[in-house]
Amino acid sequence: MKIGYVGSAFSSINCKSDRSFQLKSYSKEKLYSIIGSNLQCIFQTLEFNLKHKIKFYRIADFIPFASHPISLPLESIFQDFSPLIMKIALFIQKNEFRISMHPGQYTILNSPKNDVVKKAIKELEYDTLFMDFMGLNQDAKVQIHVGGVYGNKEKAINRFIKNFHLLPENIQSRLAIENDDVSYDLCDCLLINQETGIPVIFDIFHYSIKNRGETLIEGIKRSMKTWKEQDGILMLDWSSQEPEMKIGRHADTLNEIKFKNFITQTMEYDFDILLEVRDKEKSAVKAVQILEKYGRI
Repeated sequence: MKIGYVGSAFSSINCKSDRSFQLKSYSKEKLYSIIGSNLQCIFQTLEFNLKHKIKFYRIADFIPFASHPISLPLESIFQDFSPLIMKIALFIQKNEFRISMHPGQYTILNSPKNDVVKKAIKELEYDTLFMDFMGLNQDAKVQIHVGGVYGNKEKAINRFIKNFHLLPENIQSRLAIENDDVSYDLCDCLLINQETGIPVIFDIFHYSIKNRGETLIEGIKRSMKTWKEQDGILMLDWSSQEPEMKIGRHADTLNEIKFKNFITQTMEYDFDILLEVRDKEKSAVKAVQILEKYGRI
């Protein structure tokens, strides 16, 4: 089992891997300065993570305006930063990190608007090309939500399936979908898996808000079956509700009691856990200590 988090260990190493700037100040010099800084932070974060036994890591978008028409060709950017990117790639491979990426909320593959779908594909190309350029195995995934309902859920699901089949093979092999807390629950995602083979990331927090009465263990077991050998073991997102906040607000920090209970309930199952909590590496360090206590890491 591997544990991880999203973005950079800002509070511990004082760098951000997703720095950007305003479009009106765009220039190649500005862009390359930011990209270089972001990539350096990714490497520093990986070094921190290795030291603390945090071996699962979701890389935040590090190229500002990567899918915007103003962007330079991604292949050109990757080539220009090849020494630093390959340094990161070798560190990942040598230390057996598992990597994921998660395009923004506007990456909507099932939109009825062609321009929205085209923009979504550009985002998927960015993340996929980066993983391919680093030579990562197929267990490195690009994680997305199914999308909107648009007044007809059945049609929206069918649009997702149709558009998925139109994607290049390298993108298809990287994609994974997650259940959400508003529109598409685990059963919806499993239905899409049956038609596409796309693996399903089981989001525990979203499941706790939106489900069809299946138990936690049933959800894990059904999600696990969607992951083929080349995809690696199940990726699982874990968080909890932030007290006294709107339902669906991720916790600021790890709820250690709930996490311990979850770990003891799932001792016989193997999966990698991505923490979606706001204090990132601080909670990941706590989670590692708990997993070590139970012999899970």
